Amino acid sequence: MAFITGTTQWSDCETEQLWSERVFAVLPSDHPLSEKSELGWRDLVDERFIVSDGAPGSEIHDYLVQRLADLGRHPEIDTQYVGRDNLLSLVAIGQGVTVISEAGTAAQFPGTAYRQLAGEVLPFCAVWSPRNDNPAWRRLLSLARSMSRSAAATIIQTVSAVLLTSSLSQIPDPWL
Repeated sequence: MAFITGTTQWSDCETEQLWSERVFAVLPSDHPLSEKSELGWRDLVDERFIVSDGAPGSEIHDYLVQRLADLGRHPEIDTQYVGRDNLLSLVAIGQGVTVISEAGTAAQFPGTAYRQLAGEVLPFCAVWSPRNDNPAWRRLLSLARSMSRSAAATIIQTVSAVLLTSSLSQIPDPWL
């Protein structure tokens, strides 16, 4: 079983959306857009974006291109050879802006501001082979379904608890 973002159908696989999260822009705290409580893609068309070279950087790159191409723009996106925690530090010092799912906003980085992107929701799905009859896998799928029925606030609270007890490099990336 794999947990993925998006709702892509995979041949010979079963897919089920388990939860969704809002999408946030990450800006330097002194950026003029940080004064707004919510942003739209039009607010970001002239921004320089940064993404990491590792996962989920390429997925975020494609997401940005798709959203901004819908507005007739080709975004400036620079790949940085750093992990997620250092990427947010680069945002803080004004090297660009990036986007993150709601779970990632539980980590507060000095000098950054998270602003919700209006109407943007990122679905998270489980994908598996229908031929998998492993009892441990069935229990995992049952647990995932059970957890997905709980309120989104519970998911955010769980992620926050993980963030408080783990170093950032040990936290699974919510874009994967």
